[in-house]
Amino acid sequence: MNYRTFPRWEEEVLKLTDGKGVDLLLDVAGGEGLNQSIAATKAAGRIAQIGFLTGQTTTLGLMPLIFRQTTIRGIAVAPRSSFDRMNAFLNEHAIRPVIDRTYSFEAARQAYEHLARGAFGKVVISIS
Repeated sequence: MNYRTFPRWEEEVLKLTDGKGVDLLLDVAGGEGLNQSIAATKAAGRIAQIGFLTGQTTTLGLMPLIFRQTTIRGIAVAPRSSFDRMNAFLNEHAIRPVIDRTYSFEAARQAYEHLARGAFGKVVISIS
């Protein structure tokens, strides 16, 4: 949801979900928007706090967090150069992930069902 197009984007999320909110919200903005993220999640929803484009600190409203029983998890990310170095290391040492099965994008639902049953290795959804 583009916060520039929808400054009160959490209200738009609630409209789109018939007032229920989302299961999982990926928040790259941080800052004061974290309160909006909490408002946009359903009861027992989860927020993955990935970035802080609009600020590293916030005043958090605890009642909505507690009332909704929202889980917030910080996700550390690194620059593209770190990803490239990791891949170079894996290639240099011939380390390859175990691919259990590959699905087309159209079969994504079956891929998630396969993953839920317990895959041995990675389940890949191809988008090309």
